[in-house]
Parts: sequence; structure tokens; C-alpha cells
Amino acid sequence: MTNNKLSVYAAVVLLFLPTYLAGRFVCAAATTEPSTASAPIASPELTQKQRIDLAWQIALAANNYSPGILDASFGPNSRLALVEYAADNFPGVNPFNPHDPRIYNALGVDIDHVVTQYAITQQDIQAVGELEMHDWLKMASLDRMPYGSLSDCLSEKFRCMESLLQRLNPGVDLDTLQAGQTINVPNIRPFPGPNDLGLTDGLADLMNEYETEIPHPDVAYLTVNFAQKVIRAYNQNNQEVALFRCSIARLKEDLPTSNGVIQVIVLDPNYTFDPQSWPEVHGIDKKLLIPPGPRNPVGVVWMGLNIPGVGMHGNPVPQYIGITGSHGCFRMTNWDAAHLATMVQIGTPVIMINPAHPIENTLNLPPGIHPPGLESSEVDGKN
Repeated sequence: MTNNKLSVYAAVVLLFLPTYLAGRFVCAAATTEPSTASAPIASPELTQKQRIDLAWQIALAANNYSPGILDASFGPNSRLALVEYAADNFPGVNPFNPHDPRIYNALGVDIDHVVTQYAITQQDIQAVGELEMHDWLKMASLDRMPYGSLSDCLSEKFRCMESLLQRLNPGVDLDTLQAGQTINVPNIRPFPGPNDLGLTDGLADLMNEYETEIPHPDVAYLTVNFAQKVIRAYNQNNQEVALFRCSIARLKEDLPTSNGVIQVIVLDPNYTFDPQSWPEVHGIDKKLLIPPGPRNPVGVVWMGLNIPGVGMHGNPVPQYIGITGSHGCFRMTNWDAAHLATMVQIGTPVIMINPAHPIENTLNLPPGIHPPGLESSEVDGKN
């Protein structure tokens, strides 16, 4: 066995061995860019197991199978993404077999360079502003819905939990960093440029990166599985090509009861606050226009369906995707919503899969399109 195969074997074995074994090791950051900070950069506080888990999460997301927000813990969301990537690209291959490196190699899992360094830009600083998320009158008075802190901005930029970013930079106050200072970050693909979603041209830059720097599939239709809280994309041959996590309506009566099509795609949308749709908010008796930005209630992308009030969209609180419920729409992280928006177009069918209730089939699908799961729940729906 060659040294390369040995390293692949060891990496995959560590991924699925008990944590006590992988936890004996401590990782060091892989530096791919020169540091511009005057002080030395702290070593990340990650075990080898966490380092490996993070590398797999990054690789899955870069291949259009999102594990959700990066947290360096290979939980149910990550496992679902891996199982479905394997089934769609390597039928019959067990993705948990440590002796078979094909999936590891195809995904481009890069454990040696899972952490890299990033120099804070002036755009990062400018993307942060005064923000009071629950004060609707205050939000309506702003020109743009910015990030409330630099740590919030950087966590979204690198698709990760703020707690993970802090573990990568122990002892660093992420909110007081200045332009030019360097920190450790997940080495995500595509790697972000200097711009941010908090600025008006940041979304265009991100979507261009998704279209040009990672595999970009052709999508014929989408399915939304209510039980799993998962959006899947399929090509013309009914093959799954992408997977994203989502939140669904909190109340069952607010769930769509029919299929739909994407009717409008709006980038950097405004949001109209209607007090009739928010009975839990008191003291406001008129509609308010909330400006665009990453902390807008619908995030940075709105993909509206031909079902009144229903769409797929971004979200100001990425760590809550799949956990909290919406008022009827399908919430995604901002980066996943932007990613999906590069794959779809006006008229893309959206098939609802609700194991608990029948869905009215209102679509005239193209010949040969047979969305899986229309007669069943696909899986047991556990998150």
C-alpha cells in the first residue's frame, strides 16, 4: 500500500472511529496565505476527529450536497449528505467503508488543509452596522440590514458556527479585529473573496463563485421533503444533483398543499412586514418595508412560488435552519439560498413531499420527469 493510500485509509478510519481515538490528536492550521498581522496567530483548538469531520463537511458542500452550517461534527445532516452523494454518484458503494477511497477522492476531501488563514478586509468592517433584530420600527428606518457584529459577518462568510470560528482562534476577540489582521478560518470551497453579503455587490460575487469555481449541475426540478426538511435538486434524467437543508412552516395548516413552480427570483429583496402575519408582535398597526441585507427576514435571496406567500429564501439566523419553524415558507441559510438560485430559473417545478397529507398535483411536468418520493416519504424523516 502506498503512502498516499495509507493516508487516505487513516483519514477515513478516523472519521468513523469513536471520538476517544480521534481525540488524542491536535491539529495545526495549514497556512496558505502570508500573515499580515503583527501578533502570532493562535493554534486552532480542534481534535483530529473534528478536523476530519470539518474536511468532509467542506467537501460535501463544495460538491452541492450541503451538510448545513459547518460545525466540525459529522452528525445526521452531514451523514445524510454523504449517503445521498454516494448513492447518486457511486451506486452500490458503501460510503462508510474505510478500505474504499473512491468517494473520498471524488469529493476532494482535504484534511491537511482544512484550516487556512484569512486577512480581514475593509469590506468586512463596512458590512457591520447597528442592528436590533426584534425592533421592526428601527429596522424599517435603516438603509440596509447589516451584520450586527464582525463575528456574525465572518461566521456567515465562512459558512460556520460562531463557536467553531472561536475554537479556530482561541483567545481572539473576533469583534474587535481590524482590517489587515489575520485569523484562522475553514478552508471552504469556493473560498470567499474580499466582499461580503453585507454590501450591495457582495451577493453577485458569491453567486459568481458558485457558478464558476465548483461543479454546477443542470436542474430540471426540485423536491421539498417536509418530514426531512430537505430541498433536493434533480436533473432531466431524474438523478439527484444537489441537496440543501431548510426550515418549514411551524404550523401544519401553513404548509403548502399543492406543488408549484418558481415564479420570481429576487436578489437582495426588501421584506414587507405585515402585522396581520405576525400576531406575536404588538404595538404596530401598519405595514413596514424592511430594507435588503443579510439580516433581512428573508435574507439575500427570494425564490417565490406561484403559491401565494410561499417561497424559498435566505435567513438572518443560519444556526436555526431545520430547528425553528417559519410562517409558511422554506428558509435556508443565505449561502445555500444563493447557491440554489444559481441552479434554478423562472418556471422550475417544485414538488412538495408531505408524508402526512396528500399533495395536489397541479403541475404539467415535462415528458420523462418522474420525481421520486411522490408516493412515499422517501425515508423515515428523522433529522
